[in-house]
Formats: sequence, C-alpha cells, structure tokens
Amino acid sequence: MRVLVFVGAMLGVVVLTVGAAILVGLNTPRGEGWVWLSSVAVGGYLLPPVLLASLASFWDTTASADAQRGYRRALVVTVGMQVLATVVMCVFTVLTGAPWWVTVVFTAVGIAAMAAAVAVVPSLQRLERARPTGASGHQYGRAEFRRDLRKILVTMAVTLVAVAALIAALTLAFDNDLADVFWVSPLFALMAGAIACLTASSRVNRQIRDLVGGDLGRANRIGKVVVRGKDLPLSGEDAELVPAFASLSWVAQTYAALSSVLLVGSLLAMQVLTFADDPSDSWRIWYIALVGALIVAVIPLTVVQIRRTRTYASGDRKASQ
Repeated sequence: MRVLVFVGAMLGVVVLTVGAAILVGLNTPRGEGWVWLSSVAVGGYLLPPVLLASLASFWDTTASADAQRGYRRALVVTVGMQVLATVVMCVFTVLTGAPWWVTVVFTAVGIAAMAAAVAVVPSLQRLERARPTGASGHQYGRAEFRRDLRKILVTMAVTLVAVAALIAALTLAFDNDLADVFWVSPLFALMAGAIACLTASSRVNRQIRDLVGGDLGRANRIGKVVVRGKDLPLSGEDAELVPAFASLSWVAQTYAALSSVLLVGSLLAMQVLTFADDPSDSWRIWYIALVGALIVAVIPLTVVQIRRTRTYASGDRKASQ
C-alpha cells in the first residue's frame, strides 16, 4: 500500500508539473525557451514534501534523539528546497516577464503541499503499522529472490502485452501509425518493472526497519558504517546487527538501483525518440546530456556501496574498509 501511495503521489507530481508548465507557457509569451525552468521550480515545490511524508510514515522519527535529529534535518532540507524553488520561479519571472501572480500561486501550492505532507503522515503510519510482519524475518534467501524476480518479470510481461494491445486498438481505430506499438509498449514495461523493483526494495527495507526497531537514527548510524564505510563506534547491540543489516541492505540497494535504472532509462529513451522525431527541440539535448552525466556519475558510486555492503554481509569487515 505504501508503494502504491508513493507511486500515486509521484504521478500526481508529474501531472501537476506538466500542467503548471502549460499554465505558465500560456501566460508567458516570451517564456517558450524557459518553460523547463518553471518545471524545475514546480518539482522543487512538490517532490520534497512527498519524500518527507514517505520517510516519516515508514520510520519512527521519535524513537531516539538521533532519529529526531535526522527528521529535523530532512525537514530543513525540504523547506530549503522549496525556498530554492521560489528563487528559481522568481528568476523565471524576471527572465520571461511572467505575471507576478505566477510565483505567488506556486509558492502557495508549495506551502499547501508541505502542510498536506505533514497532515497525511499519521494516516500513512497507521496503514504501515497495520501490515502483518513478514514470515521471512531478517533473512533474504533464494526463495525470496525467486518470488521477487518472478513478480518483476510477470509485471513487465503483462504490462508489455496490455499496453501493446491498447495502443494497437487505438491506432487501428483512429488510423494512425502502428509503429508506436513497438517503442511505446516496451517503455511502459520498463516503467512497470521499475515499480515492481521498488516494491521488492520496500519489502526488504521493511525487514531492515523491523531489525532496528523502526529507529531511523539507529538505521542511519549502522548504515553509515555498512553502506558508506564510515569508521564510527557502534554499541555492542548495534554491532551484532551489522551482518543481518548488511545482508538485507545490499539486496534493498540492488533493487532500488535497478528500479532507478529502469525508470530513468525508459524516460531517457523516450526523450531520445522524441528528439529523433523533432530535432528542432534543442532543450532535449541538454536534458539527455544532463541525465546521461548523472547516470555516469551515480552508477559507479552505487556499485561501490553495494559491494561494500555485501562484503559486510559476508562477515569480512576489514576487506570493506
């Protein structure tokens, strides 16, 4: 349920961002080349509150002093992102001569999104706590891997067939080019696979949460040692959790990384195909270059962290430092 709510919220963010870009474009005649800047600002207003609500609903942010500090830092970062979004929107207004009320309206939307994120956290917490504890405990073995892999592949296959059939029916009904079936349906299948991987990662993260008693601060403390390789002192009780934490964490990291690769890859492929149809849209080149650079920068770091975490899981702590 939490993943479905999160995905629904993310889809809402995308829809509102696109709608905002259209609204701004209609009211800003000179802003055609800068619409992307307003989209960045709208994303800055909406995305951080969604992530904050997801964090606060999943973890116990009051379990310890470290957990409370972690939540306060997340809250400060969220507000900071919204302030930065306001600055970006002001820059957009100055550059394009957009009406003054654009910034006011979107700032109000950002404040409302923040208030809504805080308001829905108790309800999301109740939904999350109502879930039954998994029978696998703190282990992730071959049976769990086969189950998750089967679900991911089935989800992608069903989505591929369903979207292809839907597009083919619409294409034949409206006498359009049937070639769209061959590139649109695989992209939707990749997106569905990303959501399935996110679901698997969330299930393993729930085991990690149960392992540390839901304490966000405790999870961050152990994670800094296991995932980031920090040389921090751990209590005897926390040190005993390191092998189990690492054995679950590297699996969750792998699914999360695979989810990001599938999602970003599908979106990037969509931009490339769109640019191939309309090479005059130059901003897509910058988008593709930026996303490509981020992928090149992030993937090696992710691989290093997963290898380090897996080394801890194997019990060879010295080799991971």
